[in-house]
This record gives sequence, structure tokens and C-alpha cells, in this order.
Amino acid sequence: RAAQSPLVVVVADNKAADSLQLTLRAACELTGAIEAERVLRLPAHDVLPFENMSPHPDVQEQRASVLWKIATGAASIVIVPVEAASMRVFPADYYANLGRVLRREEEIDMEELTTHLASVGYSPMDIVEMPGQFTRRGGIFDVYSPEADRPVRMELFGDEIESIRKFEPDSQRSSTTIEEALLLPLTETPISEDLLAAVHRRLTGSRLDAGDDPELLDRALTAGGVSVFPGWEFFCAVAGADRTLFDLFAKVQVFVEEPAMIRNQIDRWWNKVE
Repeated sequence: RAAQSPLVVVVADNKAADSLQLTLRAACELTGAIEAERVLRLPAHDVLPFENMSPHPDVQEQRASVLWKIATGAASIVIVPVEAASMRVFPADYYANLGRVLRREEEIDMEELTTHLASVGYSPMDIVEMPGQFTRRGGIFDVYSPEADRPVRMELFGDEIESIRKFEPDSQRSSTTIEEALLLPLTETPISEDLLAAVHRRLTGSRLDAGDDPELLDRALTAGGVSVFPGWEFFCAVAGADRTLFDLFAKVQVFVEEPAMIRNQIDRWWNKVE
């Protein structure tokens, strides 16, 4: 609070990050220095790059949520394992666009919204019962955001949101009325044709540039040469992930816990990656 800027605390691993987050949140609750929910933990991936395995969905969801909060100024303290701090990331605007805030009486493009939700990991379902699901029935749109206590139901009049209410997943009965709903992402790497095409170019050594020759890109997409595969997320740096975690902050102070342990940890991790 005295620094008047966000803090990043670099720790050795996920276990150390979990422990420190609990301690710091308890301290914040006791002292009132900052809001406890602004103490965040950005987990390291549970698999190595180039291991031909994608990160666990829970890890992707946690990372996407925290990166969105960092990009939108909702983080005061971010605890990050050194492995996570070593990975390249996209610019802040990229992560800020992963989440959506829907407000009553605002107009929305439902086609664009459902396409966006599908790209950031949501699944269309007949009935919404679990986080990461959505459904649309006429003028009613149900969606369950990660970290939300309950799903929300929006009633639409044309393109305008008339009402937003929470509802019980078991009974599907609406209850509390709210003014806005935050829809957090479930993945930090939304699937898009441009992103997959960039990965495809890198892996095949092709010089194809979608901006210069869209016809060639269309041909590659039609041929099925551009698709997801286990571990594709680690190749996303070729599509513009050229920043560090610290670049996501306008101003930041960095603390390093147990520098010798962190040095040993990153050396071991790098040897495994190589």
C-alpha cells in the first residue's frame, strides 16, 4: 500500500506460491492493508514446453483469470513461480480482451459474444450446471463464469440486456438480481485461425503471411494443415507473445524470495526443457 504500485513476488515453485498466498491474504484480512482478493497467484504450467502435452484445464483457467486481472488493474500482489515468470506473454490488451463485463441496459451482439466465449474455453450446453458453460434459448441467455458463486441468466429485449439474475444450477430457479456480470476466460490462448496459422508457419518453416496472401492461408486452412494438437499452446509466442510478465504492469515492484533456491529451480527447469 505504501508503494502505491502493484508488487510481483517471485518464488521457487507452485507449492511455495500456494503457501505465500494464504499467508498474505490472511495478513491483508487482519490488517486491512489491501483487499485480500487482490492477492493473486499465477501458477506455473504442470507440463514442460515441447512435451507434446497441453496444460491441465484447471491450470489454464487459473492463469487466464489472473492474467486478465493483471491486465485490467485488478491485482495488487501477484505471486509467481519462477517458471511462470520465465514464459513469454502477450501484451496487456490481449489479456484484457479475454474477459467480458455485461451490464443491464447495455446492448450486446449475441453472435459475437457466443463466438468469443467458445474461443476462450466455454462450452455450449442445453442446461447450464457447471462453470464454463452457456446456453441460449430465444431471449434468454444463461452462462456460468469461473470463480462465480452461481450462474447468471440474462433476459434480452432485442439486443438489450433487460435483466441479469443469478440462478440455482440444481433447480434452475432465478434468485438475486444484479447490475452486471463478469465472464472470466478459461484459457489464456483463445483458438483463432490467425494464431493457428502462425503456429503452422513456424512448425513447417513456411513463409506464408496471412496478411500478405489470404488466399494461401485459406488453402492451408481448407487442407486441414492448421489445427490444434497436444501442447500447441507453448508455440503461441510466434504469434506475438514477445513480452514478459513484468511488461503487463505500467509500474511494478519485484521481490524475490530465497534467490538461491530460485536460481537452483530455474536451472533444473531449463535443463529439463533443453
